[in-house]
Amino acid sequence: MAEIFVSDVRTKIVVTLGPSSIDRAKEISRYANVFRFNFAHGDEDSHVKYFEKVSGTKVPVLVDLPGPKLRIGDLKSKVVLKKGDKITFSDSEGIPVEDPLFYDAVQEGHDILLADGTIRVRILEVEKDRVEGEVVEGGVLTSRKGINIPEAKLKAGLTENDVKLMKEALSLGSDFIGLSFVLSPDDVKRAKEIAGDKSWIVSKIEKKEAVTKIREIVDVTDAVMVARGDLGVEIGLENLPIVQRKIVRISRNAGKPVILATQVLESMVNSPVPTRAEVIDVANSIVQGVDAIMLSDETAAGNFPLESVKYLHGTIMAVEPHVRAKRPKGDNEDDAIAIAGVKAAYLSSASVIAVHSRSGASIVRVSRMRPRQKILGLCPEEKTARKLVLCWGVSPLVVKKAENLNEIINIVQEVVSNLNLKGKVVILGGDPMQEEGKTNFLMIRG
Repeated sequence: MAEIFVSDVRTKIVVTLGPSSIDRAKEISRYANVFRFNFAHGDEDSHVKYFEKVSGTKVPVLVDLPGPKLRIGDLKSKVVLKKGDKITFSDSEGIPVEDPLFYDAVQEGHDILLADGTIRVRILEVEKDRVEGEVVEGGVLTSRKGINIPEAKLKAGLTENDVKLMKEALSLGSDFIGLSFVLSPDDVKRAKEIAGDKSWIVSKIEKKEAVTKIREIVDVTDAVMVARGDLGVEIGLENLPIVQRKIVRISRNAGKPVILATQVLESMVNSPVPTRAEVIDVANSIVQGVDAIMLSDETAAGNFPLESVKYLHGTIMAVEPHVRAKRPKGDNEDDAIAIAGVKAAYLSSASVIAVHSRSGASIVRVSRMRPRQKILGLCPEEKTARKLVLCWGVSPLVVKKAENLNEIINIVQEVVSNLNLKGKVVILGGDPMQEEGKTNFLMIRG
């Protein structure tokens, strides 16, 4: 038996590694369930070095693709913008922009939003390769921050650069691929064709069009991310709480892991403690039933990366014991066994639910039901177990392949003994002598 990651929190923690944290990856791995690398930054050499830095931690990796997003270019230093300041976008002077599409997309009178909408600039003059504007709402601008033009319709979906970076990420061993600016199920299907069974596709919901097609996207994706930065710009901040709840509910009902992202503990970029509003936001997300919560700038570029992770971990630990999740009704006979297993664990006062699965499907089904007991996800393949780390409440382990039900029982007893777990165990999963993906047996062992 090889333990992959036994988690002491049920709501998992995704940590973005960057300049502030990459050299502390081992220390942070005590609290992180998944590491995230943003491939919008760096080059092939730096990507390889990041993977090498975390190779000894056993923590699975999510690689975020940049998508067709317009971004600020590289700045020599941060730029402080104040209301009323005049600003120039140009490669020769002022603020550089990575994609020349910006100069074609923007028009006089447009308001553009920078850095997840925290900075607003009104466009005054547009030339072929130069744009003049005035700051309406100020802030601090740093390299490669996003540019949103709400009044312009830009192409989204999987770009040629995304395909190149995805293949690079897969070759480095990425367990998850974050697909930016998804518009339709076709975007997800194309990405899954490239990824195969090497990586789960995480569809980032950050466009208005994606919200209107959320059920279709959830049906075909492996996991979902509520990317609140660009999504808030797209739909308006006042609509974000209701849309977030809708995305979480639909994803949970479909049994697709859902990650909450963007400005979770944003104040901790510069402060050793979060705001009260941020802690309450985290707590509300846990109550809604997200599978994971992600830290971005807090850990990638902030001054307190370890403190941010520890504070999120501590908040989850404090909130989870008070949450009683509402369980989905189930859709088929496989769900019936998963529901019965959760009820059996409750009625028998079992201490753990052990789920054996070749494909991981049975484990995801039980996770979806949000049981009070620890979920041990037993898989014969490490690549499957690493993906299941993202799922709520699951501690995945790699075990030897079972040929029949008796071997599964023996494997479970060995695991329980090695982990020194006491009390009754509910065992369920798929019969190895039948097709993969089914959940069709249940047993209670004292």
